[in-house]
Amino acid sequence: MRISAEDAAQSRLSSEYAGRWSIWRSDAGRWYATRMRRSLSRMDMDRGLIMTASAENAEELRALLVAQDRLGSHMMSS
Repeated sequence: MRISAEDAAQSRLSSEYAGRWSIWRSDAGRWYATRMRRSLSRMDMDRGLIMTASAENAEELRALLVAQDRLGSHMMSS
């Protein structure tokens, strides 16, 4: 069975962010990721962290998740 490029990209993202983000695609083709570890506080959200990210494609979603990781790391070191 041949795997589509989208399925392969979803599998890579799911592996890369396993245990931190749940990755899925809607029937309309949008890409989503929801945090798995914890709820965010109002202060976290005010600083730019999000519970669910959405994007047009896998590359956009990866960029959002990288930015969220950087922001979260920066907040923890502050």
